[in-house]
Formats: sequence, C-alpha cells, structure tokens
Amino acid sequence: MTSESPNQRHITLTGQPNFRDLGGYRAACGRRVKWGRIYRSGDLSKLGPEDVELLKSIGIRTAVDFRSVSEVTLRGADRLPAGARVLALPIDSGDLISKHMPQVVDGDFSKVPSDFLRDVNRSLISDWSHHFASLLEAVAASAMQPLVFHCTHGKDRAGLAAAIVLSALGVPWNLVQEDYLLSNQLRKQANEKALDLIRQRAARQRDVSTEEIDMSNIEPLFFVEVENIDAARDAMISRHGSIDGFLWAELGWDQEALAALRRELLE
Repeated sequence: MTSESPNQRHITLTGQPNFRDLGGYRAACGRRVKWGRIYRSGDLSKLGPEDVELLKSIGIRTAVDFRSVSEVTLRGADRLPAGARVLALPIDSGDLISKHMPQVVDGDFSKVPSDFLRDVNRSLISDWSHHFASLLEAVAASAMQPLVFHCTHGKDRAGLAAAIVLSALGVPWNLVQEDYLLSNQLRKQANEKALDLIRQRAARQRDVSTEEIDMSNIEPLFFVEVENIDAARDAMISRHGSIDGFLWAELGWDQEALAALRRELLE
C-alpha cells in the first residue's frame, strides 16, 4: 500500500464515511507509517452493529474523542467494541454549526466568513496544544493501539490532529496536505446532502428559489481547503520557528521523544 491508495486507506462503515488508516505514508527517512495502528475518523456515535464488529476485527482499543461536551450530548457517545476505551479531549472551537446557527437559520450566509476554518486552525494551535500533546502520548503507547482519533466530521480537528501526528513521524508536508484533502473525497456525498438541505431551508426561509441562495460562504465549512491546514502550519512556524520547534516547545516532544515515537510507528 502507498499514500496514493485512498481506497485501500479507507475503512468502509455504514455509520461513518470518513474512517481511515494513517498507515503507508512515507516519512522523510524513507520508512513508512505502520498500517493498522493509527486511524482517524468522524463521529462514531452512529455506528451500526456491523460497524462495531468491524472495529473489533481491526482491534481498536482506544478512541480519542475531540468533540465538545455539547456535541457528545447532542449526537451521543461513541459506539465501540467491548473493552475499548474512550479518551475525551474536548475541543469546543470546532463546533462550527452552533457558532453559526443564527445565520444558518435565517438563510443569509453573507455574514459567515468564508475563511473561518483558517482562523479556527490558528486558534487550535494557540489554544489547544495541550490536547494535541495528550494525543501524541496516547499514539505513542503501544498498549492503547490500535487507536482512532476523531471529531464530528473527521475533517477539521481530526484533520489538524492527523497533521500533527504525521509531522511528528517525519512525514513531509505535501503528504500531510494529501491526507487532509482526502476528507473531501470521502465526505462528498454527506456534504452535498447536508448542503442541499441547508439550501432548501434557506430558500423557504427567504421565500425564494433554491437557485437564488448564495452558498459560497457556507460551502467552505463542509469541504476542506489546503489553505486551512497551511494556516495551522504557518501558526506553528510563527510561534516556534518550525513544526519541530512547535512539537518541542509547545507539546513537549524533543528529538529523543520523537525518535522513540518513530521507532514505534515507522517500519
């Protein structure tokens, strides 16, 4: 398997379209991330019995949940195989729908900033580094593997988390971007369905045709752009000179710790 095999990377679940393996990405040293050890995903609360069985078959031991308390209350707890544990690392700033619900309800999206997710990623770097440090500790613990980390849609908080994990493993940034953008492919159907419902509701609210609804500001909240994850990279570099500097100064992972992580997860 290679980083160019999204279909092999994707784990098909009926209750979550964006569950995938981080294995196979080649680090700068030439080794690859081990398959079947670290996964990323969206919400696991809607999994069916067959999905839970599949997670059992791949050995999931730990689910790191970045959803806010309100999201868990609204959507439900993770559905996991018996014996698997949840590590809750709630990040409230990713709850985009609640932040912009007034505009969504009114059907006027002109006040929703189209570059909102870039600001979110910058704030995740400045405000939630302690949770990403905890994620790396969990990822490094062989007793917690195989591990999956997730948010609600698996694209923003989980997307940045994947970028940090892959960077810690020495994966070049162009492959980090590739992994980030894969959410657009895997979530395409779900995103288009959600946007269509929002468009129809807005048309009814404003008593106009659906063709008259301008979705240009709200679509970027559903589909990721490479500029979003690059904004997080730039914030890391701005704060600490480099991504490795961020990992060391902000997350507490020096070169010795990173070398141990790479011994654990690269082959």
